Amino acid sequence: MDPAVQIPVCHQCGVDDFLIFESFTPPTDDLPGVANYTCSACETFAGHPVPASWTPPGWRS
Repeated sequence: MDPAVQIPVCHQCGVDDFLIFESFTPPTDDLPGVANYTCSACETFAGHPVPASWTPPGWRS
C-alpha cells in the first residue's frame, strides 16, 4: 500500500475519537478514496487518500 494511503487519525492527538469528516470521495478504478477531516479536540485539519475498504463511520453515499 502506498504510504500516503492511511486510515484517518488525528496526527496531533493520536486518536480518531474526535474526527469530524468534512468530505469523502469514494475510490474509483484509477484513484484511491480521499477523506478530509477536522479533529474537534485540537482543531487540526487533514486530508489524504484512504484504503479502498474504508469509509467514514456513519457515512452514506
